[in-house]
Amino acid sequence: MISMLKIAQPRLDATERVADKTVTFAEIDSTHAQARRMIAAGDIAHDADHGISISVVAADSQTNGLARFGRPWISNPGHSFTMSFIAVIPRTIAEDELINGWLSMIAGLATLDALENTLDECGAHSFYPDCGFKLKWPNDVYCHGLKLGGTFTEPVPLPDDDVSVAVVFSIGVNLMMPADRLPTAQSTSLQMHFAPLPPIETLRDMIASRLVESLRTRLEAFVEMPIVQASRLRSEMRHVCWMMGREIEAQLIDGSEVHGTVVALNDDASISVRLESGDTQDLLASEVGVLS
Repeated sequence: MISMLKIAQPRLDATERVADKTVTFAEIDSTHAQARRMIAAGDIAHDADHGISISVVAADSQTNGLARFGRPWISNPGHSFTMSFIAVIPRTIAEDELINGWLSMIAGLATLDALENTLDECGAHSFYPDCGFKLKWPNDVYCHGLKLGGTFTEPVPLPDDDVSVAVVFSIGVNLMMPADRLPTAQSTSLQMHFAPLPPIETLRDMIASRLVESLRTRLEAFVEMPIVQASRLRSEMRHVCWMMGREIEAQLIDGSEVHGTVVALNDDASISVRLESGDTQDLLASEVGVLS
C-alpha cells in the first residue's frame, strides 16, 4: 500500500546543532549512495572542533534504498527513519581486521542509545512487559522478537587521503508504520510498542541528533583505545545480542551454509556457532550474506 502522506524534506533542527554537516532530501535514490557521492566529491565534514566529524544525509523517501550486499531497503514516506551518517576515522582502525568488525556493532549500539534516550525524553511507555531492544548480529535492531530496523556500515576511501577513511553508517527504523504497511510479517514499528510518541518530524530529529552524539562518543573512545573498547563493546553486546543461544541458518557469500547454535561473541566481533557435529565454526559479518 502506498502512503497517502505527502513526501516532504525532513526538518532536523536539533540534528543540525550537533552534526558537522546535514543535508536533507524529500526523495532520493538512496541516502547511502548519496553519502558515497559526497565522499567522492569531498563534500563532507572532515574536521570538528568537538571531536570526530559527523555528516548526516536524510531523506523522507528512497526510490532505490540498498542495504547489505545490495538487498533492498524498504521504507515508507512519513513513517520511517531513513538516514546515513558519515564519520571520518583513521585508516589504521578501519582496515584492522582484528577490530574493524566492531564498527558495525557500534552502529547498532548507537541506534539503541538513540532510541532509548528518545523514548525516555518523550515519557513513552511500552505496551508489553518485554519490549527491550536487542541487536541481531550483525546489523538488525529487534524489539519484542521482531525486526524494528537495521544498519549498514561501510568504509569508503577518501580521495587523496592515505591517513583517514570515511565510514558510512546507514540506519533505517520503522517508526510510525502500521501493521498493514510493514515489509514482512517478522517486522514491527516503534508506534506498535510505545506511546506517547511525538509527531514523525520531531521523533526523527530526536533520534538523529542522539545518534550523532552516540556515534561520535563511541567512535572517539574506539579510536583512542581500540583494544580496550573492543573488550568493553563485547561485554555490552552480550546483554543485547539477540543471537546468543539461538539456532541459526547462515548463508555465506561463498555459497555455503552453516547450521548450528550461536555460543559466543568473540574478540574480533565474529560469532562462534556450534555445529551438529559438535565442532565450532567462527563467522565474520563480512562472510555472512543472509542469517535466519
